[in-house]
Amino acid sequence: MKTTAWNFVVMSPHSPRLQKLRLSYKAGLILIGAFVFGFLVTVALALMFPRLKVNESEHARLAAENQMLKVENTNLTLRIHKLDAQVVRVEERSQQVIALTQID
Repeated sequence: MKTTAWNFVVMSPHSPRLQKLRLSYKAGLILIGAFVFGFLVTVALALMFPRLKVNESEHARLAAENQMLKVENTNLTLRIHKLDAQVVRVEERSQQVIALTQID
């Protein structure tokens, strides 16, 4: 026995109603054919127009810039840690001074 139609039930998360869709065999074949055709066209276009190639000098420049930015980022991270340590020391000194002034 050949399938003549498919029934789909769609449940929306925002609505309590159910939507029932009926898709005929012919419409299903058309949808499947359109999907296959679209996929093949996409593959053909990807093969006809490959990604742009970056020349070696540009690639080397970008790699050097990337390395420089990584080093700069590491240096900034170290400076931030040093400043955090200094802030902690200043806060401790401040607490000591406050404690000494409250004793007198």
